Amino acid sequence: MKALSDLERIMAKVPPHIKPASREEIEQRKRDDEIKLSQEHRMRVSAAIVGKSGITPSFLKCTFDNYQCSCKGQYVARDAAKRFADDFAEHASNGSGFMFMGSCGTGKNHLASAIAVDLMRRHHIVVMVSVMDLMARVRESYSGAVTEERLLADLCRPELLIIDEIGLQRDTLDERLWLTRIIDKRVQSKMPTGFITNLDTEGLKAMLGERAFDRLRDAVALRIKFNWPSHRGKGVDHAAA
Repeated sequence: MKALSDLERIMAKVPPHIKPASREEIEQRKRDDEIKLSQEHRMRVSAAIVGKSGITPSFLKCTFDNYQCSCKGQYVARDAAKRFADDFAEHASNGSGFMFMGSCGTGKNHLASAIAVDLMRRHHIVVMVSVMDLMARVRESYSGAVTEERLLADLCRPELLIIDEIGLQRDTLDERLWLTRIIDKRVQSKMPTGFITNLDTEGLKAMLGERAFDRLRDAVALRIKFNWPSHRGKGVDHAAA
């Protein structure tokens, strides 16, 4: 009788209902693990740049495929956001970003996160930070915890910086000046920036002032108005705003 090999003896002990993974399945799991580790690394880089801010685990689940569309505008927004990610090399060459405008619950953060996740899968460094957290870092520079030059340099490290909740800050002259400095620095460095706001064009202009608004408008190649009703509380998950 032919002696069983070590593998055959092991397989003989495996219950019949358990099927060994195929080579293709093993390779796919390895790729999935590599993607997860890559995302976690980029989140650690984000944390090093913006402290506790960055893309939260819930937003890491956001993709273009699971953005649910129920009107023409949402299809247009999703496709435009996907094109931005697909054409990121072109945007990175000239520092052109995007602006998502609209009320809460319309899916702005979902599509911005989908762009970020797509780019991180392709090994780009993306940071997503609220304007309030950004201003908290600015205030740290006043206490000497970090110099203004270091802060501006850190904010120019991400290949894409997404600034969320523009319009919810305290709206001081100092904040407007800092936001303008950050935009100017990234434009000069040809680093794309994404902006998310609940304000409309006139509200954004009134809050930022003419100069900052003009700089922000010049810094984007894609502007989308999320002008459909909120989906919050209607059983459709757009991962928040």
